[in-house]
Amino acid sequence: MALALVAGVLLAGCATPPAPAPAAWSGRLALTLATEPAQRWSASFELDGTPAQGVLRLYTPLGQTVATIRWDGAGAWLDRGAAPPRRYDSLETLTADLTGAPLPVAALFAWLGGTAQDVPGWEVDLTEQPQGRLRARRAAPPPAADLRLLWQP
Repeated sequence: MALALVAGVLLAGCATPPAPAPAAWSGRLALTLATEPAQRWSASFELDGTPAQGVLRLYTPLGQTVATIRWDGAGAWLDRGAAPPRRYDSLETLTADLTGAPLPVAALFAWLGGTAQDVPGWEVDLTEQPQGRLRARRAAPPPAADLRLLWQP
């Protein structure tokens, strides 16, 4: 009996830990690009899933859907409602086409959760993350980008 108990404990210790549960956030985001003239873009958002597979929905202040972005291991898709969804090879390519700058959507999961995940070219400020605010800046490559998020923690 004791041998069976020890074997069970050892096998449980070798088990693969479960994958992280999908996360979900909603709030507002604002993006400013240092172009001439400066481009400003803002929307309400809902972010669901994981960096490997998820959905980002963007809305106008009145709640109308601007875009739905989906991604998984096969690529990323942009659905703007009026036309069939468009496929992209990566989230960065999709967000560059949508907003004018590639955005680190996969890193948002870590940042919103309070973890400073490194993204080349981006500097994130998480000092106000516990209050539901974050700011990320990218100086290069052009255009420089300033991304701000506000959500209910």
